[in-house]
Amino acid sequence: MSPRPLFLLLIAVSFFTSCTSSIDNPQLSSTIRAGEGKAQALYDKARAAEAAGKSKNAIKSYRAITREHPMSKAAADASFREASLLDRSGKLLEAFDAYHVLITKYPASPHYSEAIKRQEAVAHAAADGNLKTPTLIGIKTRIEPKKATDMLAKVRDNAPRSPSASRAQFTIGAVWQSKEQYPKANAAYRKVVRNYPQSKEAPEAQYRIGEILVSGAKDGNQDTANLTRAREAFDDLLLRYPNSKRAPDARREIKNLASGEVQRSYDVAEFYRNKEKTSSAIFYYRETLRKSQPGSPLHNKAKAWIAKLGG
Repeated sequence: MSPRPLFLLLIAVSFFTSCTSSIDNPQLSSTIRAGEGKAQALYDKARAAEAAGKSKNAIKSYRAITREHPMSKAAADASFREASLLDRSGKLLEAFDAYHVLITKYPASPHYSEAIKRQEAVAHAAADGNLKTPTLIGIKTRIEPKKATDMLAKVRDNAPRSPSASRAQFTIGAVWQSKEQYPKANAAYRKVVRNYPQSKEAPEAQYRIGEILVSGAKDGNQDTANLTRAREAFDDLLLRYPNSKRAPDARREIKNLASGEVQRSYDVAEFYRNKEKTSSAIFYYRETLRKSQPGSPLHNKAKAWIAKLGG
């Protein structure tokens, strides 16, 4: 094709595109205006129902706006008013989800901060057992731990740089700890210390890591491993948060752990001595000396047995 026909073809395509745009744009504008009109009509209907005390009807109309006209000017305010009505009606789980819509879809809303606060309050009420939902037979029960921790995770993720995030993450740990789900609790507390080290919840989370390891210690090798990790957790607390209110508790726990280690070494030494395994007994008596304070009862007993056994 020669250059001139190609040039004429390009002009024709450009003209067709221009005409198409000029035809489509009025249609698009008309659609937008129609959508805004419907959204405003629903909003006015909802406000009238709300003023008349017909909360269910108001909620239904507000919800229709956010679902059918999510980009309309009325959508953000409708989302908040729906959540607020549900909140005041005591339908807190539904309110939580409605606040979540506003937080995630309309962060520029003037109601954003209030929605964050109310969503956090509902999630913590669920975690504390203060929020109950009716079953099929009409009996109200507490929110399941999985549901409560999922709600707290949303609170954490919706405002990851605010104090509400560390509070939510800490409460996740507390929920699992109260249910004796210690691995989950420990993991949640570690996330507090790792992700929010400067938060006011971090020292308590660090202390609870050690506390869980102590309470979960078993007999045998696992016992030793857990107690060693517990000692490390309390040491970390003193290193990171030496002035926290949990620091004295950590020092006491470290002292108790050390005392327990001395007793265990002495008990093992006694076991081998009674079995007439002298070399092993002497080894653990020496471990008792190494771990104990000079002049303490176990220190003196271990020293005396080493002398008797020829160690």
